[in-house]
Amino acid sequence: MAQVSLAAEERSFAGKGPLNRLRKSGKIPGVLYGKNLEAKAIVVESKDINKLLTTHGEGVLIDLMLGQEKYPVIIKEIQRDPLKGAIIHIDFYRVSMTDKIEVELPIVLKGEPEGVKLGGVLQHQLHELTIEALPSDIPPVIEVDISHLKIGDVLMVKDIKLSDRIKVIDSPEEIVVAVLAPSIEEEEEAPAAEAEEPEVVSKGKEKKEE
Repeated sequence: MAQVSLAAEERSFAGKGPLNRLRKSGKIPGVLYGKNLEAKAIVVESKDINKLLTTHGEGVLIDLMLGQEKYPVIIKEIQRDPLKGAIIHIDFYRVSMTDKIEVELPIVLKGEPEGVKLGGVLQHQLHELTIEALPSDIPPVIEVDISHLKIGDVLMVKDIKLSDRIKVIDSPEEIVVAVLAPSIEEEEEAPAAEAEEPEVVSKGKEKKEE
């Protein structure tokens, strides 16, 4: 797992109003917690965390610098504004470098399947893989090569090649991707019904006999 540094400050306030003013000033509120660690309300610079996420993703191991202390942490949860998508709160979890942790990592597909080149349809079913490992052994993402897949092929969790230091939690039989045959809609031509002209029966006026 890649490791980077991020500066943070403790905060002593909460509440909707103060936190909104904090966000408008370019900072993001968060919390630091972990095993045998009292939760701490913190603040990080918006530009710093956005740069970190753009460069390394959410799976990166972070040295969180808080005052004179350094905490090895992972990002546990990010809350975003439902309309703008901006980060409004972030949770950091302090990890032990000697204890295994369970995390969900994004699955990144590499290559274009042979079956897709021939008209097949790629169906991506599993987007995250749950694993357990030491923090130093956790990759930022799970890369999966799918270029060899033909029409009708499926790739399951058990087909993903990982280090023997990583334990996969998901079911080995769960499908990650599949290449489906193209769907061909056959238009059935209904036999043209012969239109029958309605028989017109004209009745003449009956001549009244005198």
